Amino acid sequence: MNPEVQKHEKIKFRRGEIAELHTLPSAQGQGQWRRRSPAALGLRYAGAAFGVLGCVAVLLAAALYFVGVNGISTDGVRGEAEAAVERLLGIDLDASLGPARLSFDRERFLAVEIKDALFKTATNEVVKAQSVRVGLRPLALLAGRVEVGSVRIENARVSAQVLPRGEGDWSAGLADANGIIDPDLVAKALLSALHNAIDAIGGGKLQAIALSGVEIVLPGEDGPGQTIAIDSASLHVERPGELSVAIEARVAGHAVSVAGTARQDGASRRISGFDLTVEATRGVEGGAEGGDAAVSTAAERGTGFGRLELRINGEEGAPAEASRLSIRASVADSFVRIDDQDNIAGDVSVAATLVTGTGKVEIDQALLTVGRSRFVFHGAVGPKPHVDGEPAAYRYELVSDGSYLAPGDSTEPALEFLSRIAGNYDPASRRLSMEELRIRTTGGELSGKAAFDFVEDGAPGISLALEVPRMPVAHVKLLWPWLAASTARKWTMNNLFGGTVTDSTMTYKVAPRRLGNGVPLTGDEVSGHFEIAGARFDVAGRIPPMRDAVGRLDFRGNDVDIALATGVVYLPSGRMVSARDGTLTIRNANRAPTIGKLDMDIAGAAEAVTELASYEPIDAMRHIGMTAEEFSGQVSGNVKADIPLHDVGEDVRLGWLVALDFQDLDVARPFDGQLATEATGSITVDPTRAVIKAKARLNGAPAEIDMIEPIGESGVVRERRISVVLDNKAREAIAPGLSMMLDGPTRVRFGEGDAGVPRRIEADLTDTQLTIPWAGWSKGAGIAAKATFVLDTSGSRTTLRDFKLSGQTFAIEGEFVLQSGNLQSAKLGTVKLNRGDDVRVTIRRDGKGYAVDVAGASLDARSLIKTYLSDSEDAAKATGSIAVTVNGAVKQVSGFHDAGMTDVKLSYSGTGAVMKGMKFDAVTSRGGRVAVTSGGGDGGRTMEMQSNDAGAILKFLDIYPHMEGGTIRLGLAGAADGPMKGQVDATDFFVVNEPKLASIVATAPPGDQRSLNQAVRGELDTSRVKFERGFSLIEKGPGSLKLERGVLRGPAIGLIFQGTLYDRKGNMDMTGTFMPAYGLNRIFGEIPLFGQILGNGSDRGLIGVTFRLAGDANSPNLQVNPLSVIAPGIFRSIFEFRG
Repeated sequence: MNPEVQKHEKIKFRRGEIAELHTLPSAQGQGQWRRRSPAALGLRYAGAAFGVLGCVAVLLAAALYFVGVNGISTDGVRGEAEAAVERLLGIDLDASLGPARLSFDRERFLAVEIKDALFKTATNEVVKAQSVRVGLRPLALLAGRVEVGSVRIENARVSAQVLPRGEGDWSAGLADANGIIDPDLVAKALLSALHNAIDAIGGGKLQAIALSGVEIVLPGEDGPGQTIAIDSASLHVERPGELSVAIEARVAGHAVSVAGTARQDGASRRISGFDLTVEATRGVEGGAEGGDAAVSTAAERGTGFGRLELRINGEEGAPAEASRLSIRASVADSFVRIDDQDNIAGDVSVAATLVTGTGKVEIDQALLTVGRSRFVFHGAVGPKPHVDGEPAAYRYELVSDGSYLAPGDSTEPALEFLSRIAGNYDPASRRLSMEELRIRTTGGELSGKAAFDFVEDGAPGISLALEVPRMPVAHVKLLWPWLAASTARKWTMNNLFGGTVTDSTMTYKVAPRRLGNGVPLTGDEVSGHFEIAGARFDVAGRIPPMRDAVGRLDFRGNDVDIALATGVVYLPSGRMVSARDGTLTIRNANRAPTIGKLDMDIAGAAEAVTELASYEPIDAMRHIGMTAEEFSGQVSGNVKADIPLHDVGEDVRLGWLVALDFQDLDVARPFDGQLATEATGSITVDPTRAVIKAKARLNGAPAEIDMIEPIGESGVVRERRISVVLDNKAREAIAPGLSMMLDGPTRVRFGEGDAGVPRRIEADLTDTQLTIPWAGWSKGAGIAAKATFVLDTSGSRTTLRDFKLSGQTFAIEGEFVLQSGNLQSAKLGTVKLNRGDDVRVTIRRDGKGYAVDVAGASLDARSLIKTYLSDSEDAAKATGSIAVTVNGAVKQVSGFHDAGMTDVKLSYSGTGAVMKGMKFDAVTSRGGRVAVTSGGGDGGRTMEMQSNDAGAILKFLDIYPHMEGGTIRLGLAGAADGPMKGQVDATDFFVVNEPKLASIVATAPPGDQRSLNQAVRGELDTSRVKFERGFSLIEKGPGSLKLERGVLRGPAIGLIFQGTLYDRKGNMDMTGTFMPAYGLNRIFGEIPLFGQILGNGSDRGLIGVTFRLAGDANSPNLQVNPLSVIAPGIFRSIFEFRG
């Protein structure tokens, strides 16, 4: 062969002749680094071990070519090494080999040692070894044969990421015709590998393979990935047919050790026994390159373990007998991180048996321990019998009869339960389904279905549907999956105890890659509904729990809604408060601070409700400054409060609102100086204010209370509007001196202010009869009126400052002083009891009575006149029995019938309507003088009146409104307790439009068609009749007035009369004679003898008519005697009316 050609020639192989590395175990499982389960980690380490063996084969091939082909020439071996490695790896490589030397190795084989061996592509290093030692049997070399006795590689680095990934599936040989891994084929492959290993090493000349300081860099997503650091590894033959392996390595921050033995029966050639143990421990100090990063990645991704132990042993069955494999695996201190707050930590152990021919792996026991919880299962897993049209799958069944639950965040006792889980795993869709999920406890049963959809690059999709027909709340809390609605679960764990759950469901459905992406789950992804009865419900803060609660709990995503139908709060004092129609609404529970909104109706005794409101976070009674013992009655209402689900900072303000309706509420402590009883109304309290609206009795008086009380330093302005409805009894208890002025209910409204501080008062007197007895003035009930004043109380002295009484036609302004409830004095700068009034009044206490001074520009005196000139008992009763003296000076005084007086001066003294003394001086509108005096002494009393304008004074006093002008004199006298008698005499006056006079003239007597006017064939004009004199004797008694020998004489008409003008019952009975043309008519009465016969006296005439006025004094009936018209005067008396 031409040396030049030989030197540069590369031997080429067809692709089909080259073994592809991806078909080797070392090339499997080296894809993207993903979160793995403990089982996946075990496969990874097994794959790493196969990779190491592959690299050993590469270096061993190079050494063999070096020795067997070109002796120990380095230049010659380079080409052979390149060719050998290219054949093994399927890629073009360049080899760079350092110097070689001969020595004896530890097994006393002649060793060829190659320094600094490097195999690389055009851009990357593939294999780099500091030392490769191949031990050759010396005797075989002398005979011209190359027999390798040992191989040792030190300080090597293999970059697996640049090797071709290849095509095909390494597990294809383990799968059945449907692509499902068959347990029998797995056992067969494992036993076959052991046969090959024993035959390759123990059956040939090679006795040992050793590695030291070898790093294998696995491929990553965008470059080098995880590094497997092999500190030491050995594979050697202890004795013929017996092989042992030992590996110490570091992978992903774990120290990994592998130890095992396999024995082959020399006669039957079957594997009579093997035992392989793999151990991995977390936390290696100073790991290989990439080790620290791997630990960090595992922590970030949240999957790891403290210690892994895997042991596989068994034996190959004789022909026609089954082989048997036992698997024991345990993972200690494992953890799976779900999100920033949640993770699972625990220990797992599995004991399983594979017996060929059964088509399944029997799980003898699977034990999972998480905190205080312990899950024990047994069952089987294996290929599902194939059904045409259905995807090939695995099936499994797990049964537990000794498990118990005790989550770390629960205070409930551990729960023992039975369970059964069965389902399938579809490798094509990577779906693990739980077709049957049943859990049974001593109190009920839970059933449902679940499915997990696994993906390459993220969290699996999860769907879960659970139904709870009936189960104790405590059991549901313990069985609630922590992954499903963790917020609602956490609240339930901490706040719901006892009771029973019925007809409840829970659904959980998230897509693959959804969990852990930072986006909160929605209500369409996770939801639940629980019907709860007889439970204890912890509300918040220090509020006592609600018991015997009946309601429901619903959640959707991170929103939770708790609805309470009924419940009872039992307080430490033994009191009870009933609750109903309550809700606790929690929104965005995944965000801090998480605050629920409580809205609940309550009812109970007042002392119980107030005690409930005294607990934090409401603590309303502390702000009001009262205790529960100070209340009695019945209360119902609503409580709203912000309920923190965890500790919140002081900067988070929690709102609350207590709105209560109360009935027959009594408050033991005096309220604003008043004792409140029989209260019915409402109180609303929030962190800033208490608003009270109620009807109650204050010191026994009906009252309306409208108050705003500030709480703390809220800045709310205090408002107090207390309206007391004082009836006569209540008013008499407060101010007995006002009984003569007020009658009927009085609504009094108290303004802002504290007890003992002056406060503004408003009194609604619309429904009150208001009387000022000395003024003879009153306002009837139903006439709008109000009074306002500032109430200033000091001891027994009460001052009504800035007093203002107002109505549509009246007003009083000034100040009142009361002593022990009785009027002491008054200074009234404005008194307008009627339109046009303009006077000032001063009242002061004078012994047992009062002294009243009146002065001003104008006064309407009609009420005074009516009061003091009335003889009715009602008038006497209205004025009471208070002694009063009045001194008045008013410029202009109005009386009845538009009559007025000027320059009026009055001096009066009396008790009620009983006058003791009076002096009255005034001037009429026509300039006439009026003087009235009245007095008493020595057991008698007198009254005199005179005026040169008689008509004006009689109109003014409402005595007789049809008289004009004239002079009048009145004189009366009598005993103090008897009637007064005297006479009245008037001269030169006119009677104008007197209806009774017109009626006498125009009325036709019974049985006659002619009136008096027609009988005398004249027209008698009664519209304005002049009289020269009017006279009568008077007897004035209590409530009555009698007239005797009354006469009216004028040129046109004359009249004589006598009888009772009015009596106590208000009736009239007057008789008399009416004489027309009186001036001519009475001439006959002046003729001697004939006058007696024809005129019947000096004041009687020839022609006249007798009449009678009887009945109601205001509208009497008139009777005229027809025969008296034609009878002479002496005979006319025969026809007079007799009483």
